Amino acid sequence: MVKRAIVAKDRVNKQMKRVEGLVWCQMPDEMATKADATQSLLGCLMVIGGAEDRASDCRLLQAFAELCGGNSARIVLITTASGRPAQSFAMYQAAFRRIGTDDVRELWLDSHEQANSDETLATLAQATGIFFTGGDQARLQFLARSRAIATLRRLVADGSLAVAGTSAGATALGPVMILGGNVRGGGEDRDGDDRDDQDDRDAAEDPLRMGPGLGLLPASVVDVHFTQRTRLPRLVAAVTRHPSHLGIGIDEDTAALVRSGRFDVLGRGEVVTVDAVSAADPPAESAGSGERVPGIRLHRLRTGDAFDLARRHPIT
Repeated sequence: MVKRAIVAKDRVNKQMKRVEGLVWCQMPDEMATKADATQSLLGCLMVIGGAEDRASDCRLLQAFAELCGGNSARIVLITTASGRPAQSFAMYQAAFRRIGTDDVRELWLDSHEQANSDETLATLAQATGIFFTGGDQARLQFLARSRAIATLRRLVADGSLAVAGTSAGATALGPVMILGGNVRGGGEDRDGDDRDDQDDRDAAEDPLRMGPGLGLLPASVVDVHFTQRTRLPRLVAAVTRHPSHLGIGIDEDTAALVRSGRFDVLGRGEVVTVDAVSAADPPAESAGSGERVPGIRLHRLRTGDAFDLARRHPIT
């Protein structure tokens, strides 16, 4: 038991060093102090597959807090997707405070007027990190054309903000989002924070439903709880419908950290990419365990692996 705890702690430390290293290499030599490195992490996306640890080492939340400035981070939790926003906010506020980040505020947006207001824009401008909680991603659709999301796109593009989404909040980050449908996948509830997730109410063979996303992660479609809910068939169906988009399937307590045209895998599970290929392309590659889908290229990535978003291929 003690040995397992030591191994787990060592794994966390290695991942945190990896996060710091991703920033360090972006800094000029004369500026590469640890404090400057932490601050320079701003301007990225952390796409989390849901059910991230919020009670123990909280390693993904800790990594996000570091991206936002560590103890000096100013994090805004957007709880719009949740059916119980107050409960969701209290849970994340406690988790972030546990790891030393005290400035955590809630932003629950329930109308176009609020999402377009100067007060909302000022709240976003003062943050160093924005975190979209889980729930039902359909509740986020109205934000797609709002001034709030346009502001977030600009702040991420100019490198001055870190944005994370988990579960439904991660699903919404692409230009299109999966709204529901099981497509032979599993829809059972596995994450206590996401019991209001529309996916958990879908029947076993509901058709795929999609809609506009927030557009923070270009040319992508994200699915979450990926291995736990057997969602490869659903993501393949989504990519088949939008073949120019890269499918990114993320396991629970796992994240794709997106920055500078690549993503790095953090956490306990795996990330699977799904890419449509033409008949002239080489045969589709296996994602492991004998998986092979005609017309689709699959890559399975684990903690420490990286993926080139332009070439759509793992970085070796």
